[in-house]
Amino acid sequence: MGDEKRPASEKEPQGALADEGNVESGSAGPGVPGRDGAPPAPQRPRKKWPMVVGVIAVVLVVAGAGFLVWHESPSFCNAICHEPMDPYVEGYYQDEALMAHVHQVADTTCLDCHEPKIDEQITEGLAWVRGDYSVGEDGMLTTVGVRSDAQMCATPDCHDFEGVVAATQDWGGEEGVNPHESHQGYQLDCSSCHSAHGQSMMYCNTCHDYQVPEGWAAPVQSAEPADKA
Repeated sequence: MGDEKRPASEKEPQGALADEGNVESGSAGPGVPGRDGAPPAPQRPRKKWPMVVGVIAVVLVVAGAGFLVWHESPSFCNAICHEPMDPYVEGYYQDEALMAHVHQVADTTCLDCHEPKIDEQITEGLAWVRGDYSVGEDGMLTTVGVRSDAQMCATPDCHDFEGVVAATQDWGGEEGVNPHESHQGYQLDCSSCHSAHGQSMMYCNTCHDYQVPEGWAAPVQSAEPADKA
């Protein structure tokens, strides 16, 4: 009968009807040829290069940031240049007699004192590649071009020079003696006495006979000791 319902198995799926409609209209779905024999419309491949470029950019940023952090740590100095940097880094971490170790305890890094300058780093790198340097029996450089003066050391983030002068007034209990208020003015710089990576020396005693700090060396006097006044 016309009013009888067709079994569910005999019903045409809606998808089939939709596809049939597409075929009849001549517009087939992707990859399905139309009834008129027209080739299917080609699918555009999804572009992957933006994702690849993005991943590479993230990797480079993370690697660059990590390198900058490592570059500021003392371990960077001897990670590549084992010679001659090993003794300097080892002393920085281990030798309690060195001023460098005192700076390490105070959380002062190499670059806090040795300001990184591109031209100097290139020059030092080329000298290392060529082997254009010499070291002594202790493994230290025999020629050191870095001098420490008040401009380097007496800064707001480091030492208050006026405080240093006050702390060494009447040095060794001798009235009027102050190694940081020399009669030579500022012709002497900090590294004339203080050595960060070696034994410091009481330069004043080249002429005078002042008290020598514990662990320091006294220079050979060039003449009879001068008056202490």
